[in-house]
Formats: sequence, C-alpha cells, structure tokens
Amino acid sequence: MLACQPLAVADADPAGSAFLAGGDARTVWLQTIDTVASDWPVVDTLPPDPDQNPPRPGVVRSAWMEAAVPDGINVLAARPPRRRVIARVRPAADGAWIDAFVETETIVGRGGGPLSAALIDGRVDWAGGGNAAAPAGIAADLVTRLVSHELEVAPLPQLPDAAVLGPPPTGPPWAASHYPRLSRAWHKLLSDEQNFYACDSLVCLTAAFGAGALMANTGFDTTVQTAWQESVAPTDLGTFFSGCKGIGEGRYALPVFGAAAAAGLLFEGRPSGDLVGEWGSRSLRIFAVGAPPVYAMQWVTGASRPGEGSAGSQWHFFNDNNGVSGHAFVGAIPFLAAADMVESPWAKGGLYVCSTFVAFSRITDNAHYPSQAFLGWYLAWASAMAVDRTEWRYAGMDISVVPMPIADMGGMAIEARW
Repeated sequence: MLACQPLAVADADPAGSAFLAGGDARTVWLQTIDTVASDWPVVDTLPPDPDQNPPRPGVVRSAWMEAAVPDGINVLAARPPRRRVIARVRPAADGAWIDAFVETETIVGRGGGPLSAALIDGRVDWAGGGNAAAPAGIAADLVTRLVSHELEVAPLPQLPDAAVLGPPPTGPPWAASHYPRLSRAWHKLLSDEQNFYACDSLVCLTAAFGAGALMANTGFDTTVQTAWQESVAPTDLGTFFSGCKGIGEGRYALPVFGAAAAAGLLFEGRPSGDLVGEWGSRSLRIFAVGAPPVYAMQWVTGASRPGEGSAGSQWHFFNDNNGVSGHAFVGAIPFLAAADMVESPWAKGGLYVCSTFVAFSRITDNAHYPSQAFLGWYLAWASAMAVDRTEWRYAGMDISVVPMPIADMGGMAIEARW
C-alpha cells in the first residue's frame, strides 16, 4: 500500500469563524486542545502569543486519519482519502476568534482520474478547509462543544458589498446646471435656511429668546447696564469696546463681504482666492439667513434703548424696534465666519471672543441693554452654524463606517470618498 507523504500546512483562510466571548484567550486555547483531542489525536500545537503585533494565533493540528477499507475491497483501487483537523485560536479583547477546518489528501491515477491498480503514480492531491469531501459538521461541532464551557458565541456578520462601500458617490446638485455658480449659490442658500429653521435649531433659538426675555423683563438688564456704565465704560477697556462699533456697520461690512466673495470667483482655483472667497461667501450667507429674523424680532419684542421711555428693556410687542441689536449681529459675522474655517482651537476660540466686541460696544455706548446685545450676537451665531452645516454637507466627502474582520480580530472599516 502506498504511503502518502504529509503536506505542509497551508495558511489558508478558514471556512468560517466565530467569536468566543467571556474568557481570556489562554482559557479558550486550552479548551480547544481538549475538545479536539477528545475525537482526534493531537500531534502538534503552537500556543497563541497575544503580545505580538498582530497577535499570533494558536494552532492545533491532529494526526492524519483515514477510514478503514472493508474486507474484500482492493486497497489500491479504493484507497480512501485521509483527513486531519486544524483549529486556530486568535486572541482578541475579552475572548478569542476560533475557526476549525479539515484538510484532505487523496491518491489519484496517472490521468488524474479515479485511482486504479494499473495506473498508480503516487501523486497526492490536497484540498483545504471547506471541501465537499470533509466530514460534515467538524468545525461547527468544535465550536458547539466549546460553548458547553459556558462561553458566548457571536457569529461574524456577513455584510454585502453595498453595505461596506456605501452608496455610489454622486455629484453636487448643481453639477448639471448651465450656470453652475449661480445654481451652487442658490442650493447653498436654500440649505442654509433649512438648517436654520430645523427643529433642533428652533429649540435652541427658543431657549435663547427665553433667556433674553428673563433678562429684559426682570431687573437683570438695568442692574448690569448701570454697573457696566460705572465700572467699565470709563476705562481703557470701555474705550476699546467703543472703537469696535464700526465693525458692525452694515453699510461698511456688506460691501467688504461682497468684494471678498467676488474676489473668490475671480481667483477661483488659487489657494488665497479660494480662502478669501469662502470667507466672503460665508459672511454674506450668514447675513442673508439671520437678517430677516433680526428685523422681525426687533419689532416683535418691542423693547426700547436705554434712556428711551420708562419701559426700558421690557418687551411690549410692536411698541418699538430695538429689542435685538443689529450692530451686534453684523459685527459678529466676520469673526464667526472665519472661526468656522480654521482648525486650531486657539484660533477658533480667539475669533469667537472677537465676535463679541461689537456687542459689548453697544452696552458701553449705552445704546442697547445686555439682553439686546446678546440676542443680536446669538442670531449671528445660529446663522453661522446653519451655514457651516451646509458647507459640511457639500464638502464632497462621503464617509462610511461598518464592522468587519481585520486580521485575526474584529474591527471597523472606514471609507472616505471625496
């Protein structure tokens, strides 16, 4: 009878895997050896090494075994295949991945067909895990018996290609337009409005105006206004704040925003031109989004300036038009637009601080109460947030995050398209 020479174990991918949670990798490793040895003679083991990067899997190999040939059958003509079990234990956090499969060796004839006594050449055919000739249930039985050790089995999810890759990328909505720049401006402005009047934004706006109402209709405004006039207005800091008022003048700010946006179109494709153009475009859109609610709420609140009538900062609907500071709104726009364009937290924080200077100038000049300056600044901030959401939406990047196996452990796959 011909003897089959053992083949080197191929590092092939297993047919299936399962994650055994609830124990350390060494415990799973020892239980795997015991489970395999109960049915198959174990001849070789390689312990796992979780300290390697990536962690080295442990391997359990059984001896080659072949079925007995019934009496009266020519052993050369009916040589059965021989098989062995290989199990791998891959260390992972809070458990281990385990897979088991069967290797098969057979003897074939010279022509590659069934073995016969006249056509023996001793050639060996090898099939890896998952082949049809493997005994049914070897891998599944191993995992099932390991579960008897009260370990939890979590099967690896099978994800379709569409789930991994995400939807196919599409161009922006203005890509097919005959006037792409005009269409782009329209789509972005429409998205800005949708973001500003979204439910979460309206909730925040309601909370902000609720705080403004408490400030205006209690003694808070008058107390802070009096203290500010006595302690801050006469100082150098008060002088600095007063000098910032011009930043909030719409007749100066709007032409600057427009010129910057036009420069961006003129020098589109150049880093400096794109930077200036984006700042100008953001600033104009912040004004376009926030100016209507500023004007409306000035009349709706009906509050007056300091020194204008006995009502003070209290709200009397449609009685006056100073309930929201327009200067505080316009003066915050250029700094908030720039803050949303920088990545450095220090630069972003500094620009946010600068965005409040015009609001403080209105309190220093005794032109608005604190609640009115706050509401003007807040409407600028809410408008800037709406514009920034639009920029992220049309930034041209699509990110998909899905679970998937990585090496010998589970992990996440992140795909970004731009």
